[in-house]
Amino acid sequence: MINIIRLQSQEKKEKICDVIMSQLNDLQESIKGKGQLLYLSKRIKHKDVSLFIHTNDPDVLGDFIAERLNNVENISDIWVINMIKPVFFPLPKDTKGMKRFTITLKVFPKKLKDVYQNIATATLPESLKMAYIAYTFHLFGDSIQFSILADSEEALNKYLAEVVNKLPGVVKMTINEIERTRPLVSYDEWKQYSSNHGIVPAWDEELMINQFQK
Repeated sequence: MINIIRLQSQEKKEKICDVIMSQLNDLQESIKGKGQLLYLSKRIKHKDVSLFIHTNDPDVLGDFIAERLNNVENISDIWVINMIKPVFFPLPKDTKGMKRFTITLKVFPKKLKDVYQNIATATLPESLKMAYIAYTFHLFGDSIQFSILADSEEALNKYLAEVVNKLPGVVKMTINEIERTRPLVSYDEWKQYSSNHGIVPAWDEELMINQFQK
């Protein structure tokens, strides 16, 4: 399963990023053969950073957090979000001019499947590119998260207001702009990891890795 570990600091979040990047080899070594670090991202106007990780065993994730991440300097709080039934979408090779956003939806339970499928199969305007979607259920009601790359914030807001917000069952929507994302694994490294441990994910592996490649 892919998990998002949100790490919060009372200091500047850049310090967490710098420490994690400086300890990246040691962090990955601590879960060698049991897990793989994927990406590190920062949300604008938040004091946290998001570390994406894949593990086959939740105990590995728990040990990694309680025995390794907890010792990283400047971390004050830890929050884990599960990416359930993730779907990753192809992205254009050059996305430098696009802004990345994550959108979290509070959805009426009986409409979960309909909302998920409507968003996952939607035809977006040319100015927008869907990156991924997953169930998360990380708060009461906050149950779907998806990411979109946009040419402009105005184009995104127009689509969300006119399409997503009008889907039956959508109760609340939270939008966060992603300040920066750093890839922590190459496609070749992921394939070696998944091959060694018999991982056959339901998602497209290459699209997943290419989400955040430089």
